[in-house]
Amino acid sequence: MEEQRKATRVPFSGRIEQLVKHGSDYPRLSDDDQFFEAKAMNLSTRGLACESSEPIEPLSRLFVIFSLPAGGGERKITCEGFAAHVESLGSTYTVGISFIDLSEEDRAAIDAFVVSAA
Repeated sequence: MEEQRKATRVPFSGRIEQLVKHGSDYPRLSDDDQFFEAKAMNLSTRGLACESSEPIEPLSRLFVIFSLPAGGGERKITCEGFAAHVESLGSTYTVGISFIDLSEEDRAAIDAFVVSAA
């Protein structure tokens, strides 16, 4: 498989506080939104890889909230993304999320985390 990443990824085992697949009433919450539990695996300024016990359809639009260690505390990152790839690993799924709506402040916080962890 050809390497397609354009940003440095670092291991990241933070908890994903919220991972939501948008339903038919996007961008508003609706009854057909799907909530997933997931654990982060790695992170870059362009995306996040996580592990989920539930499958997520590729290209699904997602809302993500997670926290980064920052300055002795935590910084909450809130963004939109999509499931760029999904791989089945038996009873779990690896989901690669590409960020599509990330504030400059959050991108800078992720970049600082990546630089410190690289």
